Amino acid sequence: MPRLIGAAPCLIAVVALTLSATAASAAPRTGRRINIDLVDADIRNVLRLFADIADVNVVFGEEVTGRITVRLRRVRWDRALSAILRTRGLGLQREGNVFRVARRATLARERAARLADRRRCLDDGPLHTRMIRPAHARAEDLAPLLRAQLRSRRGAVAVDRRTNAVIIRDVRCR
Repeated sequence: MPRLIGAAPCLIAVVALTLSATAASAAPRTGRRINIDLVDADIRNVLRLFADIADVNVVFGEEVTGRITVRLRRVRWDRALSAILRTRGLGLQREGNVFRVARRATLARERAARLADRRRCLDDGPLHTRMIRPAHARAEDLAPLLRAQLRSRRGAVAVDRRTNAVIIRDVRCR
């Protein structure tokens, strides 16, 4: 199915998609192979095309600009997209069925900021207490399993044998 991308009069950009027959699913399918031939196409339109192929949503900011020429034959769509993004110095962040495209440096800065926030939360975040009363198990048996799942080094697990309760004290970081 040919599609025209980037509408300048002297510009020819033809995309011939050869999709393999795969069952429909909610997640993006990585096995689909495509043939793509683009000449001086706007990168935003190319990304929108890949969003159609993958049946996902795409979001990109103002920094995603430029034109690209691509010719790929019988390549999985996700690998083709990855090659195109790398060529333009862009990266992809997946959140469910939304693809966010931005400069790789921007995504790396955001990732570092998220990690720093998480570390700060683990080290300095407020401790929360939760009491669990298991119905079909002994609290003493569950305590070692829960200790292994603590999020911070400040967390603690205690057992109240009188009420068969496990008391967990730890931070709530996402």
